[in-house]
Amino acid sequence: MTAFLTDLLPFLQYPFMQRALVAGLATGILCAVIGVYVTMRSMSFFSDAISHSALAGIALGVLIGLDPVLAAVFFSVAVAAGITFITVRTELTSDTVIGVFFSGSMALGVLLIGMQKGYRTDLLSYLFGDILAVSTFDVVLSLGLAAVVLAIVFARSTLLLKIAFNRDLAAVEGTRVVVWDYIFMILLALTVAVSVKIVGIVLVSALIIVPAAAARNVAPDFRRLMGLAIVFGAVGALTGLAASYYLDTASGPTMVMVVVLIFVVTLVLRRNR
Repeated sequence: MTAFLTDLLPFLQYPFMQRALVAGLATGILCAVIGVYVTMRSMSFFSDAISHSALAGIALGVLIGLDPVLAAVFFSVAVAAGITFITVRTELTSDTVIGVFFSGSMALGVLLIGMQKGYRTDLLSYLFGDILAVSTFDVVLSLGLAAVVLAIVFARSTLLLKIAFNRDLAAVEGTRVVVWDYIFMILLALTVAVSVKIVGIVLVSALIIVPAAAARNVAPDFRRLMGLAIVFGAVGALTGLAASYYLDTASGPTMVMVVVLIFVVTLVLRRNR
């Protein structure tokens, strides 16, 4: 089997490409699943805010000697919880709260970068991703978090759907809506944090939103919507990685362009239907 895959995809003979493929597929599928609920709840701006807040976590991790991805995970979860807490406890709109955290975390990230000694190319690579530089630890972390997040999402998919469609009805039926708001925001934060090494802070939101948006163009029901989103996310990751190898382009942006192309094709199909 390994020999067949190596003949079919010759770049898999390199260990760093093998790690990139595993991490890319895990991230593509995870982002697609979370993206379905993000698009249904119109939370695209929230995912942008979390992805950009990860910059502060990464810079803080480098500054204190902690793994940048782990630091991004903790910081992104803290920001997600903070946004949810203030939105629930105050009269401020969610857009306002997200905007405050978005700008504040970005400013903090830039300040922390300025405190680094010398020029840190590894830190700046997180802006646009560097999937070819993922370590074994990054792969294990992405697989572990993907397994946890997907297990929770699929186990509570009906409940999450109910909240997405009608929060008030879900609350009347006894669902602890606020608690699940916290849980979903944290799951989204974890997804963003583990994805920044793959496609970068600037583009991670696209990998979350675009496969789900493409699936919504052609899927007639939720089951096929989820299935198509997963397929589009996986195809985008695999095709983008292979294309970047042969075209000698950046892997993260190439993966995003593949899913954008898929979106355009599905949009044309939708118009024709």
